Amino acid sequence: MGLNFSAQLDNRMRDYLRGRADGLLNDMLPHCRRQYAAAFLTKVWNELEPQASQGTQLLQSKEPKDTDQVISSGYIMQYMENKKKWKERYFVMKASYNLDCFESKEAHQRGLKPDGSVHLSGYISLSSASDYREMLHQSWPIFNVLFGRDSFEVRAFLEAVRVYREQKGRYGICDLYLGSETEILSNLVMEDLCPVLESQLIPHIRGAESKRKQTWLKLLGEMYAVVETQVSAEFRALLGENEEQRQRLERTIRPDFNQILAAKKQLMEKIQASLGERVRCFCREQVRPQLGPVQDAVAGSMGAVLGETRRLFSEEVSEVINKVKSGGDTSSLAQVCSQLQVLPHHSVQMHHCYKKTEELERYLSKVGPQFTFCGSRFLIQRAQNIVQQLMEDAVYTFQHMVASMQPSIGHPAETSQLLDNTRVLVLKKFGSDSNAAGRQFVQDALLELFLPFVLKTLEPVCKPELPAYEAYLSADDEGVIQIESTYKELVLHIVSEEINKAMKENSTRPKFSLYNESMAYLWDNGPQLSIAESTHSTSPTELPGQSAALGTIKEHKDHTESTQASGNNMMADGL
Repeated sequence: MGLNFSAQLDNRMRDYLRGRADGLLNDMLPHCRRQYAAAFLTKVWNELEPQASQGTQLLQSKEPKDTDQVISSGYIMQYMENKKKWKERYFVMKASYNLDCFESKEAHQRGLKPDGSVHLSGYISLSSASDYREMLHQSWPIFNVLFGRDSFEVRAFLEAVRVYREQKGRYGICDLYLGSETEILSNLVMEDLCPVLESQLIPHIRGAESKRKQTWLKLLGEMYAVVETQVSAEFRALLGENEEQRQRLERTIRPDFNQILAAKKQLMEKIQASLGERVRCFCREQVRPQLGPVQDAVAGSMGAVLGETRRLFSEEVSEVINKVKSGGDTSSLAQVCSQLQVLPHHSVQMHHCYKKTEELERYLSKVGPQFTFCGSRFLIQRAQNIVQQLMEDAVYTFQHMVASMQPSIGHPAETSQLLDNTRVLVLKKFGSDSNAAGRQFVQDALLELFLPFVLKTLEPVCKPELPAYEAYLSADDEGVIQIESTYKELVLHIVSEEINKAMKENSTRPKFSLYNESMAYLWDNGPQLSIAESTHSTSPTELPGQSAALGTIKEHKDHTESTQASGNNMMADGL
């Protein structure tokens, strides 16, 4: 008898999965409390010492997106489990990234309800049955449940996840960080469970290899659903506790901010005096020699991605201009220009830009094992988000400039010249913004590669000395100052110095925005800390960019959550 995946999840198995989920949450809770307090201190610091953000040339649309707008439609092949075969379905995807499936295009046009609907919180887009079989092969028996989301509110949570994983010897970003809080916690449960389940269940699955792989994926899906349901219920309670902690921190940190910051500075000075040179020596010997080749490869690949994006925008704008020239009717200019609006979300046209990231993914997959780096897909998604954002900004800027000159438009020849001039100006702005975004991406990628490598290598040498600094935390009742986090800030600062030096050799030094700049200077010997005499009280504002070591995923947007994870649907080219 082969293993029946649905029957396998009896009450005993479900109770076991719930117990594992509860156990992880109990282990995570202390980390969440500590990191929430530390993150709140950083938040207050940034309110009192705001950092100027890097300006952009292109305009950024602040208009709310119509979530019901259809941004893609076409046909997909869906595997029908009850019939054991693939079936073509018509799909409609809205700006909310909900994908609705219909029996046919006519069913959609008649206004019938969809046969099925799913929010694309991460799926892999596949264009053929062979690609689907390859996906199954690659995910056998590796865990392949990926999600994507970024939010400032989960920054402290992501740092708690990082600390939890590092205690298990797992450093750096990986696919498990893509998702909502409950999804990430569920991923952590499954990360620990999968090796056990693989050894116990896979040998008992019978049938052809493809069938066994499908059975295993479905079994994982059912188990994941049980875990996520349990985690969701427990996490809601944690959110309520966070709000209570926030109120306590408001009463504690703001009145005593100067004293807390002085204690933070004292701890930083002690750790730097004891461990700073040791970390710098390691970086000079082990990081600096490898930075150049990695930087060149990442910068070259990202340059090709941005170049393709510029080419696509230029060609699409040129087509708009040609339509105006050939039509001779300037009254249709707004209608023609509006066609550009769908370009950033047009999967077929943008596919050429996204495909350029394949070279970067191949390189990261090749060099990753050298640094125990497992975040290739993570960085690829970040690169694709940059591309989409740049295209959105370029299109919006072009439309805005065209709209502003509408009253002065007269003769078609004059209109064409004005459009050509606008195109050239927007491309210039695009070049400036894309260069800045590209440099920042290279800097981020280098940090994601080298920082975990340094932390993991130095852990046996430096981490045992950290308990000696407990005496400096006596005045910190709420745990807003963390010894281990302060040590990692030192390592981040030193690794970042090496990266900046390497990048400065080839180009102008990029703006450093990967972590809290207002506290960064405390690691330098020159500037002295100046503490305000009065107590400040300001309304909360968003933090600027923080450390990649804190698990920050700044570049993701909520509407791009849907780029990666395996599923049983095979998406066609139109998606």
